[in-house]
Amino acid sequence: MTQLKRIFRYIKLVPVIFALAMFISGQAMALTCKVTPGTIPISLGYHGTKVTISGDGLDANDLIIQIHSPPGEEHLKYKGKAGGIFWMKLGTMTFENVPGVYLVYSTQDTHKLLSPETCKELSIGFDALKKKAVIKSDLKDLDRDRWLKEYMKFKEEEHVYLEKTGVIKIDPASHAYTAEIDWPFEAPPGEYNVEVFAIQNGKVVDKAEAKLKDMRVGVEELLSHMAFEKPALYGIIALVVAIVAGFGVGMVFKGGGGH
Repeated sequence: MTQLKRIFRYIKLVPVIFALAMFISGQAMALTCKVTPGTIPISLGYHGTKVTISGDGLDANDLIIQIHSPPGEEHLKYKGKAGGIFWMKLGTMTFENVPGVYLVYSTQDTHKLLSPETCKELSIGFDALKKKAVIKSDLKDLDRDRWLKEYMKFKEEEHVYLEKTGVIKIDPASHAYTAEIDWPFEAPPGEYNVEVFAIQNGKVVDKAEAKLKDMRVGVEELLSHMAFEKPALYGIIALVVAIVAGFGVGMVFKGGGGH
């Protein structure tokens, strides 16, 4: 009888053990994100670098990776015809709630993977960014769509805004992914958010996050610190460097003219 009670006790534990095993399995399959290098040093001669974003635990067919700085504001001058004749800068336009850097990589176009409502809710893609952006200007009859289009075009030409497909590689056997991207040297120093969204049947089924730092080091850091903290000394050094450089160029041309 005692043996029978033990058997029944073990049978009752089966559902608990099964649930625990499923929980551990689910935890092991959680989406991860790793950024290499995690810190990008900006030194003399720096001209951008390669950044690898990788992870595992992917249980979906598609991915969206976006890298962005925190939302802020940017002031830009706009041009127009003064008196209907001359093109010149007429005023300032302020774009609010927009990141300075915004890079999006996906296995397919974002509008094919998610609905506009989901993209807006999760702030994914250029269209969602446009919907949340705010423009302030003294310009009468402001054409919001036109100026947002111009702003996005300007940022793309600066290489700090980008939407691109075909960069992410997924290994379905190991549930791992890798994306090697060209980090723009135009990106200012700061801390950037890296977000990875796993997409399945038009829905976000998992998400992972990481940080990426872009910072000045060495002479670049020294000069930057000096420019803000000791502008007078920075100005003197800049003047001396300009004089020396001008003297060197003069000597080169003078030497070349003597032959």
